[in-house]
Amino acid sequence: MDGHTTVIRGRSLFDGVDTEHREGASVWIEAGRIRAVYGREGPPPPPGARVLDFPDGGILPGFIDTHVHLILGTAHRNHGPKSYNHVMGEDSDALMLLRCVRNGYLHLMKAGVTAMRDVGARNRITLDLKEGLSAGLFHAFPAVQVCGRSITMTGGHFHFCNEEADGPEACRLAVRRLVKEGADFIKVMGSGGGTYITDARRASYTVEELRAIVDEAHRHGKVTTIHCLATQSVVNALDAGFDCIEHYEFQEMDYTRNFNRAIGRRMIDQDVWLSPTIQTGYRRMESLRALRDRRPLTPGEQEALTYFEWKQEGQLYVTGELYRMGARKFIMGTDAIAEFGDYAIGLELLVAAGLPTKDTLRAATSNAAAACGFDDAGMLAPGKAADVVVVRGNPLDDIRATGDVVQVVKGGFVLPMDSLALFPHGPGAAAPPVRRRRPDPQVIRT
Repeated sequence: MDGHTTVIRGRSLFDGVDTEHREGASVWIEAGRIRAVYGREGPPPPPGARVLDFPDGGILPGFIDTHVHLILGTAHRNHGPKSYNHVMGEDSDALMLLRCVRNGYLHLMKAGVTAMRDVGARNRITLDLKEGLSAGLFHAFPAVQVCGRSITMTGGHFHFCNEEADGPEACRLAVRRLVKEGADFIKVMGSGGGTYITDARRASYTVEELRAIVDEAHRHGKVTTIHCLATQSVVNALDAGFDCIEHYEFQEMDYTRNFNRAIGRRMIDQDVWLSPTIQTGYRRMESLRALRDRRPLTPGEQEALTYFEWKQEGQLYVTGELYRMGARKFIMGTDAIAEFGDYAIGLELLVAAGLPTKDTLRAATSNAAAACGFDDAGMLAPGKAADVVVVRGNPLDDIRATGDVVQVVKGGFVLPMDSLALFPHGPGAAAPPVRRRRPDPQVIRT
């Protein structure tokens, strides 16, 4: 080994699969790849190596977020009677593309997310982002897979992204169009959602339509994932043979959430990847509870709090029950609409739902890599890309340690962590231009 070796040393290490070290560990990196992984018995670094020591550090593979919307991350602009529709109505594609870059770096440097799957954007925005990344415009950006636009029924959830399709043939054509434009995978909106005018209790597509999408995607070697809030949409997705189901909230027409164990058994038996996006709504619930501690809530605020508490309780219960039934193919996705860089809370909630810590960390690393096809990510092993996260403490002892990221390495590049301030949090809204008042006319006497 030569002077181009980087050695990261910490107290503990989890490789993303099974191996853990608790009394000293190190990762050796050369030419952007992992050369070796050692426990306490590792050899001394070679002469000239760059050594990064973290005496209390826990070393992990770079995290993977399987469900993001890079065009958003618009904080409080997502809330209100029309949800985030006004963001789509007010913001240009160019502004959203800039926000994609900001959000990607925030997720990378604040949360240690070194790879992500974008599951729906408007027009060609994320496809253009990928072209920019392939052109080498940015250094050490997270690996990104994109679906381009998610396929939805006319007027369906995310219809503003402009890939509406009705009927089997139109659905098949939509897949072909997206594949032609460079989509890495195919995303479908199987029910309504937060988009104004849609109904989360109702399935958006028939099984025949969904089968056409899955068949066409698989013919092109593309995996499929589907947004399902309604119970019937989960059944339709299983009948159609989708590879991954997002959310699976089991919402019924009477506004109840009724986890059907027979459907849950099908989800397990059909070997479907399960993306609970378990943290969606959690921060909003937190903020409303904090507001309630300061003053009485308005009727609208109380209604919102009741909804978010119902949503969070159901997310924890359904995911926990699936795990207890034998489900192991969970993957970690934030549904990052409100804020990027807020990743670890999802891991905490998976543990709260009943997943053991090691299975939770697999959901964020090796499971997520397998589900998305990130073949070069998700584990610390010789030959893999050197995507490494160091946190303060051992997350196998306390999952909350994942929220204290102290160092990120992307493809062997050691990120300057003090540059995180370049990518501030915020609503991502464009400020109106400043109108300069013209001075009053003056008579100049000579």
